[in-house]
Parts: sequence; C-alpha cells; structure tokens
Amino acid sequence: MDGYSLTNSGSAYGGMRIIAFVNEKGGVAKTTSCINLAGCFAARGLRVLVMDMDPQSNATLGLGVDPGCLDPHASLLLTDNKFPLERAIRETEIPRLDLVSSDPSLSGCNKTLVTEVGREVRLRSKMLDYARSVFTSKYEYVFVDCSPSLDLLTVNVLMAATDMVVPVHAKFYSLQGMALLAETVASLYEQLDPQVKMAGILVTMFDRTTTLDRVILEILRDKIASDFGDFVFKTVIGKNVAVGETEISNKPIVLADPSAPAARAYESAADELLDRLGRTVH
Repeated sequence: MDGYSLTNSGSAYGGMRIIAFVNEKGGVAKTTSCINLAGCFAARGLRVLVMDMDPQSNATLGLGVDPGCLDPHASLLLTDNKFPLERAIRETEIPRLDLVSSDPSLSGCNKTLVTEVGREVRLRSKMLDYARSVFTSKYEYVFVDCSPSLDLLTVNVLMAATDMVVPVHAKFYSLQGMALLAETVASLYEQLDPQVKMAGILVTMFDRTTTLDRVILEILRDKIASDFGDFVFKTVIGKNVAVGETEISNKPIVLADPSAPAARAYESAADELLDRLGRTVH
C-alpha cells in the first residue's frame, strides 16, 4: 500500500466520504469500531449513514434494528440495477445517524454476482447515482461495515469507498491479514479504478496489563510503518467488559456508557480520524 495518501477529497461523491471498515480476519472489533465511530461523528453534529454489508448483520443489530423484520435492502443494492440507495435507508434512534440494514440473504450476492458484468462496481454506481441526484439529502460520511472476507461484497465496498479503516489486534497474525488486504487492493488498482485510500489502522481489544500485548504493539507499529507508512492510529482501543454489555443492549458504547474507557478511546479515535480525513476537529 505504498504511496497511499492519508486524505482523499471524495470529490466523485460531491465531498461525501465513504469509509470502509475492513479486515479479512474476524473478531477484531471491526463492527464495534464502525458503529462507535459513526456514533461519535453523529454526536459531533455530522450527518452519518451506516451501511451494513456483512451478512452477519452485526452492525444492524448493534444499532438496535432487528434484521429479521426488514426487507433485504443491502442485497438489492447489488443485484437490482433499478433499486436506488435512498430506498434502502432507514432512520435509527440515534440523531443524525441512519442505516442501510443487512440480513443473511446478502451472502447469496457472491453467487449471484459472479457471472454479472460490472459485478465489482455495483455499489459504486448506486453511490454515484445517489450523490448526483438532486432529490436526495446527502450525508457527510458513510461508514460501511464489510464482511470478514475478501469476497465480492468487500470488493464492491472497496470499489465504492474513498477511505478505509483497518481494525487489528495487537497480535502477530495481524500482519498476515494486512498483507492479504494489501494484495487485494493492489490487484484492484491493477485491474479496475478504485478511489480508496488508507485512512488508518486502528489497534483494538488491547490489553495494557499484558507485557506481550505491549511488546507486540510496538513491533506492529514499527513493521506497519516500514511496510505501509504512517497509518497506525495513536489511539488504541483497550479491552473493556462494558463493550460486550452494551452490545447486548444493541447500542454503541459511546452512547450507552460514555464514561467507559472504551467509549473515551473511541472519542479520541474519532477526533484522530477526522484529522486524518482532513477535517478540523472542534
């Protein structure tokens, strides 16, 4: 990922920034990071849309929406050329934060799209149509929760995104995941025309009390800096039981328990992400 810029204007979407949360490894707090940073942005007065592009529907559940009660809107965005993005958007209970929900049928899109022409850019086309329409109310930021695999769903998100955030653990296998993602993005640049740039690598579920975690964090910082550039967030998200407790209540921890250490860490990460995206932090 050498040569990636820390900022990207999002000019193709009229300034709207589309941020993909992606990691081929599961269990790295990808969804938790996506919905909590989205909540932080909304709390700062920004209009935010969360798109759940993971068939597991964890972002949908995490925002208090039951995917079983909804139509399969996310899959229709990829499989129905005439289905517009605005029809897939629903409000949540969080002010200034809306949602494109997911459901298990999204997993079938990988098979449906495999023989389709332009299968990698279905989502980008819908985002461009939405941004260009004079009849849609625009968002400043779109946060997209990707599936934990580098499949056609994730490729569609990477082709649509302006920026990406990669949550990782302070573990050695994180470097392997980064290498796989780098290969996928490099392949997209060789074959297609993506706009996505690296916004940052966010270390999550960090155990400050463990010497091994602290040592590996420094190794990760040094290795990523030498291989990819200065992309690791200064903020790290520590392990916190309150995160799991708020997940049960289907609400981001930054809203359910703002005083929790993890909530404060996500607030700090949100400020850092805004800075990395080129927006002044107030």
